[in-house]
Amino acid sequence: MQISTLRRPSRPFAAAKQRVHRSPVIPSAAVPATSASTQVFDYTQIEIETKPGIALFDITPQIRQRVQQLGVTEGFVNVLSRHTTTAVTINEYETRLLDDIRQFLRKLAPASDPYLHNDLHLREAPADWPGGWEAWAAQEPENAHSHLLSMVLGNSETVPVSKGQLCIGTWQGQLCIGTWQSVMLVELDGPRKRTVGIQVVGTTQQQQQQQ
Repeated sequence: MQISTLRRPSRPFAAAKQRVHRSPVIPSAAVPATSASTQVFDYTQIEIETKPGIALFDITPQIRQRVQQLGVTEGFVNVLSRHTTTAVTINEYETRLLDDIRQFLRKLAPASDPYLHNDLHLREAPADWPGGWEAWAAQEPENAHSHLLSMVLGNSETVPVSKGQLCIGTWQGQLCIGTWQSVMLVELDGPRKRTVGIQVVGTTQQQQQQQ
């Protein structure tokens, strides 16, 4: 007897489908420029020949010039009077106002008033002064009023720097103070040869191309 075997027809295996992931093509573009900051710490001095008595001098142009020379874009400037009978202040530099300031300061501390500092006969000369006490007293001015006015006005001012220049006046890289303001040296015991310290602290911006 013959026995027949039933066989199911085999199904062919489905071919595996492969998915290919392709990254989108980004067109090349110009390499952007970046800014590199450099820190600046600079100190310099300017000299001014002053006039007799009380006198005011606009030193804003010298300060602005120094900031521009250094290329500082953001930071500040510290302005220091290097004498005990001068001052630094910020106000309007207008001719008639300057006369008002002089008259006001003379009334505030009159030179003719009695001051202990002016009693030279009661003071000692610095040690080892050439020529001794007589030589020192001969050159020592009676200027107590000038010292007092210097203390009242102050010896320094700090002004911000923004957008490349001192923010004074307009916002085009100027000193950061009002439209009519100027930084002034105030001589309180002239005439003298005076020095003013200018310290600029900040950063410069330099354009660099990325690699």
